[in-house]
Amino acid sequence: MVSIIARYTKWLHTQWPAGIVEKLPEAKEDGYTNVPGLSIVGDLTGIPLLKFSADSGARAIRTISSSPDFRRRRSERQESGELDVVIIGAGVSGMAAALEARKEGMDFQLVEATEPFSTIVNFPKGKPIYTYPTDMIPEGDLQFTASVKEQLVEELRAQTLESGILPRIAHVDRVVKRDRSFEVVIPGEESVRAGFIVVAIGRSGNFRKLDVPGEEREKVSNRLHDPKEFHGKHVLVVGGATAHWKQQLQWLSVGDW
Repeated sequence: MVSIIARYTKWLHTQWPAGIVEKLPEAKEDGYTNVPGLSIVGDLTGIPLLKFSADSGARAIRTISSSPDFRRRRSERQESGELDVVIIGAGVSGMAAALEARKEGMDFQLVEATEPFSTIVNFPKGKPIYTYPTDMIPEGDLQFTASVKEQLVEELRAQTLESGILPRIAHVDRVVKRDRSFEVVIPGEESVRAGFIVVAIGRSGNFRKLDVPGEEREKVSNRLHDPKEFHGKHVLVVGGATAHWKQQLQWLSVGDW
């Protein structure tokens, strides 16, 4: 497993055709960072592949649950009302972590800013899904068999949301270290305290707006879900993804560029 992860990491971040080395947070193979009690999983570890994301989420929780610090402090946290762990982000890695946390009997909370699996939900319609490496079986209960976006979303929701893993929809502003625990700050709401934090926010981020009149109109889109929606229309594309949009839309003969 370690050799597979190392090989993919080397290709993605030192041999990528663009030649740009991306800066990522430093984390060990088990997700632990240099901040005791805080783990990073999923895309932030450097490999944007679904199986690795799920695997990292489950492994991070297993590492936490088996740590002497967790076992020693669990009774103390229960008395203080603190959670065992807060998982930030309800994508593939966060959901995998939540499933494992439930299996371990942890007192946890899963927090998501937009909607569960938002990155996959916002893939283009009918997008093929390649779950590489094909022979890899991720640790934990979150598994993949579907090969198209819509079926994959249904499959993931069935394993998580429909089984009772329901995230709290809220935007986490920051995480603050407080003595031996963490405070998760949510604007306008009461903060949450926990002994451990798992950061599973991914890297897709939120789309940027132009702050110009009219951008709130229905015909303005910030994501390309289905190229057919623009068939026969004149389209203005704003942003660095213009080439990608043009490639997606050219075969439909959409307007003039």
